[in-house]
Amino acid sequence: MFAEEDLELFFTKENCMDISEVTELLDNGEKVDIECKESDSNLSKSIWDTYSSFANTNGGYILLGIKEDKKKKLPEERFQIQGIKNYETQVKIFWDTINSDKVNKNILRDEDVQIVKIPSTSLAVVSIHVPRADYNNRPVFINGNPYKGTFKRNHE
Repeated sequence: MFAEEDLELFFTKENCMDISEVTELLDNGEKVDIECKESDSNLSKSIWDTYSSFANTNGGYILLGIKEDKKKKLPEERFQIQGIKNYETQVKIFWDTINSDKVNKNILRDEDVQIVKIPSTSLAVVSIHVPRADYNNRPVFINGNPYKGTFKRNHE
């Protein structure tokens, strides 16, 4: 199990996360600071709600390329690393969108978005660390509407 301060280390250029660490995170399941998105061929549309909610609360990690079977109860059975074929395209679309008018503030740095390659495949998981926005940057909202586009993370 990872402590919050340990998670922070995985998302630095000096210590990139590898697939075994993704697996270990998934064994603990989604929670207030981890969200999984399938994003198999396209960037998940709900990623922006999650970005807003993490930025407006205590931050968190979005993992793209993870399939969730909600019928399963045990986290090790519920989450499957599926990977993304076009991960480079999805990362480009993510950066283009976050730097557009989709969100009112981009609080990410380059090192907050990492590609975690799946060994012996051409697939990868994309991990996005969303820090808590500082007081001057909140609320972080989407679609130009602070009333309907501001989200807060309370649980998974």
